[in-house]
Amino acid sequence: MNFNKYRKVKKCSYALIVLLAVLNCSCHRVKPQPQSPVDKPISFKSIANIPFTEVHRRLYTGLSFDKNGYQAEPSYKITFLTNDSATIYSPAKKRFFNFLVFMEKDSIFDVAGSFFKLMYMNKDSLKLQVLEVESDTAHLTRSLVYMTFYANNYIKNVLHTDAATLGRPNRRDTVFIKNKSEIANKIPDSAFAARQPVTITSKSPLVTVQNKTEVQDGLNEFDADDAYMSPEFDININKAYENFSYSFVIFVDDKGQMIFDRSIDYIMPEYKASTIQTLKGIIDGYLKFYLSVTPGSTLGIRHTSIVILNVVGRKG
Repeated sequence: MNFNKYRKVKKCSYALIVLLAVLNCSCHRVKPQPQSPVDKPISFKSIANIPFTEVHRRLYTGLSFDKNGYQAEPSYKITFLTNDSATIYSPAKKRFFNFLVFMEKDSIFDVAGSFFKLMYMNKDSLKLQVLEVESDTAHLTRSLVYMTFYANNYIKNVLHTDAATLGRPNRRDTVFIKNKSEIANKIPDSAFAARQPVTITSKSPLVTVQNKTEVQDGLNEFDADDAYMSPEFDININKAYENFSYSFVIFVDDKGQMIFDRSIDYIMPEYKASTIQTLKGIIDGYLKFYLSVTPGSTLGIRHTSIVILNVVGRKG
Protein backbone atom coordinates (compact mmCIF):
# COMPACT_ATOMS: atom_id res chain seq x y z
CA MET A 1 0.00 0.00 0.00
CA ASN A 2 1.84 3.02 -1.22
CA PHE A 3 0.71 6.27 0.32
CA ASN A 4 3.81 8.17 -0.69
CA LYS A 5 1.99 10.40 -3.17
CA TYR A 6 -1.03 12.08 -1.64
CA ARG A 7 -3.26 11.59 -4.67
CA LYS A 8 -2.56 7.90 -4.48
CA VAL A 9 -3.53 7.65 -0.85
CA LYS A 10 -6.67 5.67 -1.54
CA LYS A 11 -5.16 3.04 -3.75
CA CYS A 12 -3.70 0.36 -1.50
CA SER A 13 -1.86 -2.19 -3.63
CA TYR A 14 -3.07 -5.35 -1.98
CA ALA A 15 -1.01 -7.46 -4.36
CA LEU A 16 1.99 -5.81 -2.72
CA ILE A 17 0.52 -6.58 0.69
CA VAL A 18 0.38 -10.27 -0.15
CA LEU A 19 3.89 -10.24 -1.55
CA LEU A 20 5.26 -8.47 1.51
CA ALA A 21 3.41 -10.82 3.82
CA VAL A 22 4.87 -13.84 2.06
CA LEU A 23 8.40 -12.55 1.82
CA ASN A 24 8.32 -10.73 5.19
CA CYS A 25 10.31 -7.87 3.65
CA SER A 26 11.83 -5.20 5.84
CA CYS A 27 11.38 -1.52 4.98
CA HIS A 28 14.00 1.22 4.60
CA ARG A 29 14.60 3.95 7.13
CA VAL A 30 13.20 7.42 6.71
CA LYS A 31 14.84 10.66 7.73
CA PRO A 32 12.15 13.25 8.62
CA GLN A 33 12.70 16.79 7.39
CA PRO A 34 13.62 19.12 10.26
CA GLN A 35 10.30 20.60 11.33
CA SER A 36 10.11 20.66 15.11
CA PRO A 37 11.82 19.24 18.19
CA VAL A 38 11.75 15.45 18.34
CA ASP A 39 8.62 14.12 20.03
CA LYS A 40 8.68 11.41 22.63
CA PRO A 41 8.91 7.94 21.07
CA ILE A 42 5.42 6.72 20.27
CA SER A 43 3.99 3.45 21.54
CA PHE A 44 0.89 1.54 20.46
CA LYS A 45 0.78 -0.64 23.57
CA SER A 46 -2.18 1.30 24.96
CA ILE A 47 -4.31 0.39 21.92
CA ALA A 48 -2.93 -3.09 21.28
CA ASN A 49 -5.48 -5.57 19.89
CA ILE A 50 -8.16 -2.90 19.38
CA PRO A 51 -9.53 -3.09 15.80
CA PHE A 52 -9.75 0.33 14.10
CA THR A 53 -11.55 1.24 10.90
CA GLU A 54 -10.89 4.39 8.88
CA VAL A 55 -13.95 6.64 8.86
CA HIS A 56 -12.62 9.87 7.33
CA ARG A 57 -9.93 10.75 4.86
CA ARG A 58 -9.47 14.46 4.28
CA LEU A 59 -7.14 16.72 2.39
CA TYR A 60 -5.50 19.73 4.06
CA THR A 61 -8.55 21.75 2.99
CA GLY A 62 -10.80 19.57 5.13
CA LEU A 63 -12.48 18.29 1.96
CA SER A 64 -12.64 14.79 0.50
CA PHE A 65 -12.11 16.09 -3.05
CA ASP A 66 -9.24 17.93 -4.69
CA LYS A 67 -9.46 20.43 -7.55
CA ASN A 68 -9.04 17.68 -10.15
CA GLY A 69 -11.99 15.68 -8.83
CA TYR A 70 -9.96 13.02 -7.02
CA GLN A 71 -11.80 11.68 -3.99
CA ALA A 72 -9.87 10.59 -0.91
CA GLU A 73 -11.98 7.73 0.44
CA PRO A 74 -11.54 5.87 3.74
CA SER A 75 -10.72 2.20 3.22
CA TYR A 76 -8.14 1.19 5.83
CA LYS A 77 -8.63 -1.33 8.64
CA ILE A 78 -5.80 -1.86 11.09
CA THR A 79 -5.12 -3.47 14.44
CA PHE A 80 -1.84 -2.93 16.27
CA LEU A 81 -1.00 -6.30 17.77
CA THR A 82 2.01 -5.12 19.74
CA ASN A 83 4.23 -2.08 19.59
CA ASP A 84 6.07 -3.42 16.55
CA SER A 85 3.46 -5.31 14.53
CA ALA A 86 0.04 -4.72 13.01
CA THR A 87 -2.54 -6.54 10.94
CA ILE A 88 -4.13 -4.82 7.92
CA TYR A 89 -7.20 -5.94 5.99
CA SER A 90 -7.08 -6.60 2.24
CA PRO A 91 -10.51 -6.20 0.58
CA ALA A 92 -9.15 -7.94 -2.54
CA LYS A 93 -8.12 -11.05 -0.60
CA LYS A 94 -10.82 -10.68 2.08
CA ARG A 95 -8.42 -11.33 4.93
CA PHE A 96 -5.92 -9.63 7.21
CA PHE A 97 -2.14 -9.72 6.75
CA ASN A 98 0.48 -9.09 9.42
CA PHE A 99 3.26 -6.49 9.08
CA LEU A 100 6.11 -5.19 11.15
CA VAL A 101 5.87 -1.60 12.44
CA PHE A 102 9.05 0.48 12.37
CA MET A 103 9.29 3.52 14.61
CA GLU A 104 10.95 6.72 13.38
CA LYS A 105 11.53 10.16 14.92
CA ASP A 106 8.86 12.82 15.36
CA SER A 107 5.99 10.34 15.89
CA ILE A 108 6.56 8.82 12.46
CA PHE A 109 6.13 5.13 11.83
CA ASP A 110 6.32 2.82 8.84
CA VAL A 111 3.99 -0.11 8.17
CA ALA A 112 3.53 -2.11 4.95
CA GLY A 113 5.83 0.26 3.06
CA SER A 114 3.79 3.36 3.90
CA PHE A 115 4.74 6.17 6.28
CA PHE A 116 2.52 8.01 8.72
CA LYS A 117 2.82 10.65 11.43
CA LEU A 118 0.71 10.01 14.51
CA MET A 119 -1.39 13.11 15.22
CA TYR A 120 -3.69 11.76 17.95
CA MET A 121 -4.39 8.45 19.66
CA ASN A 122 -6.64 6.95 22.30
CA LYS A 123 -8.65 3.75 22.68
CA ASP A 124 -11.52 5.17 20.67
CA SER A 125 -9.80 7.00 17.82
CA LEU A 126 -6.64 7.60 15.84
CA LYS A 127 -5.62 10.40 13.52
CA LEU A 128 -2.72 9.93 11.11
CA GLN A 129 -1.01 12.19 8.61
CA VAL A 130 -0.03 10.34 5.44
CA LEU A 131 3.56 11.21 4.58
CA GLU A 132 4.95 11.92 1.16
CA VAL A 133 8.34 10.26 1.04
CA GLU A 134 11.11 11.03 -1.43
CA SER A 135 14.35 9.06 -1.20
CA ASP A 136 15.02 8.93 2.57
CA THR A 137 13.18 12.14 3.43
CA ALA A 138 9.61 12.54 4.67
CA HIS A 139 8.20 15.86 3.48
CA LEU A 140 5.84 16.85 6.27
CA THR A 141 4.74 20.14 4.70
CA ARG A 142 3.89 18.41 1.41
CA SER A 143 1.95 15.58 3.04
CA LEU A 144 -1.58 16.86 2.83
CA VAL A 145 -3.80 13.87 3.59
CA TYR A 146 -5.17 12.97 7.01
CA MET A 147 -6.83 9.72 8.08
CA THR A 148 -9.21 9.38 11.02
CA PHE A 149 -9.94 5.97 12.56
CA TYR A 150 -12.52 4.92 15.12
CA ALA A 151 -12.40 1.74 17.14
CA ASN A 152 -14.94 -0.78 15.87
CA ASN A 153 -16.50 -1.03 19.32
CA TYR A 154 -16.85 2.77 19.51
CA ILE A 155 -18.56 2.88 16.10
CA LYS A 156 -21.03 0.13 16.95
CA ASN A 157 -21.77 0.55 20.64
CA VAL A 158 -21.27 4.28 21.24
CA LEU A 159 -22.08 5.96 17.95
CA HIS A 160 -24.55 3.24 16.96
CA THR A 161 -23.70 3.50 13.27
CA ASP A 162 -21.25 2.00 10.77
CA ALA A 163 -18.05 3.07 9.02
CA ALA A 164 -19.73 3.46 5.62
CA THR A 165 -22.16 6.02 7.02
CA LEU A 166 -19.43 7.93 8.83
CA GLY A 167 -17.27 7.96 5.70
CA ARG A 168 -19.77 9.68 3.45
CA PRO A 169 -18.80 13.06 1.95
CA ASN A 170 -20.11 15.93 4.03
CA ARG A 171 -22.00 19.12 3.24
CA ARG A 172 -18.80 21.04 2.53
CA ASP A 173 -17.91 18.43 -0.11
CA THR A 174 -21.33 18.82 -1.71
CA VAL A 175 -21.06 22.61 -1.84
CA PHE A 176 -17.55 22.35 -3.28
CA ILE A 177 -18.62 19.96 -6.05
CA LYS A 178 -21.74 21.97 -6.82
CA ASN A 179 -19.72 25.17 -7.28
CA LYS A 180 -17.10 23.43 -9.41
CA SER A 181 -19.83 21.84 -11.54
CA GLU A 182 -21.52 25.16 -12.24
CA ILE A 183 -18.24 26.61 -13.46
CA ALA A 184 -17.27 23.52 -15.52
CA ASN A 185 -20.67 23.45 -17.22
CA LYS A 186 -20.14 27.03 -18.37
CA ILE A 187 -16.40 26.79 -19.09
CA PRO A 188 -15.33 23.35 -20.41
CA ASP A 189 -11.67 24.07 -19.67
CA SER A 190 -12.65 23.93 -15.99
CA ALA A 191 -13.76 20.30 -16.35
CA PHE A 192 -12.79 17.86 -13.61
CA ALA A 193 -12.94 14.10 -13.15
CA ALA A 194 -16.35 12.63 -12.45
CA ARG A 195 -16.55 10.11 -9.59
CA GLN A 196 -19.21 8.28 -11.61
CA PRO A 197 -17.51 8.64 -14.99
CA VAL A 198 -18.97 9.09 -18.44
CA THR A 199 -20.48 6.00 -20.04
CA ILE A 200 -20.50 5.46 -23.80
CA THR A 201 -22.44 2.76 -25.65
CA SER A 202 -23.03 2.06 -29.31
CA LYS A 203 -26.40 2.48 -31.00
CA SER A 204 -25.29 0.74 -34.22
CA PRO A 205 -23.91 -2.69 -35.20
CA LEU A 206 -21.37 -0.78 -37.29
CA VAL A 207 -19.70 0.65 -34.18
CA THR A 208 -18.13 -1.09 -31.20
CA VAL A 209 -17.13 0.60 -27.95
CA GLN A 210 -14.78 -0.77 -25.32
CA ASN A 211 -14.15 0.93 -22.00
CA LYS A 212 -10.43 0.60 -21.32
CA THR A 213 -10.89 0.77 -17.54
CA GLU A 214 -8.95 -2.17 -16.22
CA VAL A 215 -10.79 -4.94 -14.49
CA GLN A 216 -9.60 -5.41 -10.92
CA ASP A 217 -7.94 -8.80 -10.58
CA GLY A 218 -5.79 -8.39 -7.49
CA LEU A 219 -2.72 -7.49 -9.55
CA ASN A 220 -3.80 -4.16 -11.04
CA GLU A 221 -5.94 -2.79 -8.22
CA PHE A 222 -3.63 0.21 -7.87
CA ASP A 223 -4.57 1.38 -11.37
CA ALA A 224 -8.20 0.32 -11.34
CA ASP A 225 -9.02 2.28 -8.21
CA ASP A 226 -8.55 5.67 -9.87
CA ALA A 227 -9.62 4.79 -13.40
CA TYR A 228 -12.36 7.41 -13.07
CA MET A 229 -9.64 10.08 -13.22
CA SER A 230 -8.81 9.25 -16.86
CA PRO A 231 -11.69 7.39 -18.54
CA GLU A 232 -10.66 6.05 -21.93
CA PHE A 233 -12.59 4.31 -24.71
CA ASP A 234 -11.64 2.38 -27.85
CA ILE A 235 -14.14 2.99 -30.63
CA ASN A 236 -14.13 1.04 -33.91
CA ILE A 237 -16.22 2.21 -36.86
CA ASN A 238 -16.91 -0.20 -39.72
CA LYS A 239 -17.80 0.99 -43.23
CA ALA A 240 -16.21 4.37 -42.64
CA TYR A 241 -15.60 6.69 -45.58
CA GLU A 242 -11.89 5.90 -45.33
CA ASN A 243 -9.37 4.18 -43.06
CA PHE A 244 -8.22 6.31 -40.15
CA SER A 245 -6.91 6.09 -36.59
CA TYR A 246 -6.89 8.99 -34.14
CA SER A 247 -6.56 9.50 -30.42
CA PHE A 248 -7.96 12.67 -28.92
CA VAL A 249 -9.51 14.23 -25.86
CA ILE A 250 -13.09 15.46 -25.63
CA PHE A 251 -15.22 17.21 -23.07
CA VAL A 252 -18.53 15.58 -22.22
CA ASP A 253 -20.81 18.23 -20.77
CA ASP A 254 -23.61 17.81 -18.26
CA LYS A 255 -26.07 17.07 -21.08
CA GLY A 256 -23.90 14.38 -22.66
CA GLN A 257 -22.73 16.51 -25.56
CA MET A 258 -19.23 15.83 -26.93
CA ILE A 259 -16.92 18.80 -27.47
CA PHE A 260 -13.47 18.47 -29.09
CA ASP A 261 -10.58 19.49 -26.85
CA ARG A 262 -7.24 18.41 -28.30
CA SER A 263 -5.41 15.70 -30.21
CA ILE A 264 -3.17 13.27 -28.36
CA ASP A 265 -1.28 12.39 -31.54
CA TYR A 266 1.48 14.71 -32.67
CA ILE A 267 0.39 16.85 -35.60
CA MET A 268 2.80 18.61 -37.93
CA PRO A 269 2.15 22.37 -37.75
CA GLU A 270 1.18 22.58 -41.42
CA TYR A 271 -1.49 19.89 -40.95
CA LYS A 272 -2.83 21.02 -37.58
CA ALA A 273 -5.83 23.00 -38.81
CA SER A 274 -6.96 20.35 -41.31
CA THR A 275 -6.49 17.50 -38.82
CA ILE A 276 -8.51 19.27 -36.12
CA GLN A 277 -11.24 19.88 -38.69
CA THR A 278 -11.19 16.15 -39.51
CA LEU A 279 -11.45 15.18 -35.83
CA LYS A 280 -14.38 17.50 -35.30
CA GLY A 281 -15.95 15.97 -38.40
CA ILE A 282 -15.57 12.46 -36.92
CA ILE A 283 -17.28 13.63 -33.72
CA ASP A 284 -20.15 15.32 -35.56
CA GLY A 285 -20.49 12.81 -38.42
CA TYR A 286 -19.95 9.52 -36.60
CA LEU A 287 -19.79 9.69 -32.83
CA LYS A 288 -22.78 11.91 -32.17
CA PHE A 289 -24.82 9.80 -34.57
CA TYR A 290 -23.78 6.30 -33.50
CA LEU A 291 -23.11 6.67 -29.78
CA SER A 292 -25.20 7.09 -26.66
CA VAL A 293 -23.37 9.16 -24.06
CA THR A 294 -24.26 9.58 -20.39
CA PRO A 295 -22.46 12.46 -18.68
CA GLY A 296 -20.31 11.94 -15.63
CA SER A 297 -21.42 12.99 -12.17
CA THR A 298 -20.06 13.48 -8.67
CA LEU A 299 -22.28 13.25 -5.59
CA GLY A 300 -25.22 12.99 -7.96
CA ILE A 301 -24.35 16.28 -9.69
CA ARG A 302 -23.77 16.06 -13.44
CA HIS A 303 -20.86 18.06 -14.74
CA THR A 304 -18.44 18.45 -17.62
CA SER A 305 -15.54 16.01 -17.54
CA ILE A 306 -12.77 14.84 -19.84
CA VAL A 307 -12.67 11.57 -21.80
CA ILE A 308 -9.95 10.06 -24.00
CA LEU A 309 -11.09 8.45 -27.26
CA ASN A 310 -9.14 6.13 -29.54
CA VAL A 311 -11.15 6.03 -32.76
CA VAL A 312 -10.41 3.68 -35.62
CA GLY A 313 -12.31 3.76 -38.91
CA ARG A 314 -12.27 0.92 -41.45
CA LYS A 315 -13.38 1.48 -45.00
CA GLY A 316 -15.73 -0.92 -46.73
